[in-house]
Amino acid sequence: MATKTISITATRTYYKEATIYIEVDENLNDDELRAFLTEDEDIDTRLENGLGESDLSGGETEFEYSDPTNQDGGHL
Repeated sequence: MATKTISITATRTYYKEATIYIEVDENLNDDELRAFLTEDEDIDTRLENGLGESDLSGGETEFEYSDPTNQDGGHL
């Protein structure tokens, strides 16, 4: 019986999540609010610290195969 080699890959992505609460001027809206939230170094520092203290959470596992002989592959 002739054989061929295929590959099977399992990928599991882990993630961390952090939530912080901040008070902002009630008049900040739309672009001004987004600019403030993305440019404020204290927010970035607090989020990084929160991520450092959080646990890893596992997501779903994705399975894929590749059959180079038949130029086929996809999700399992």
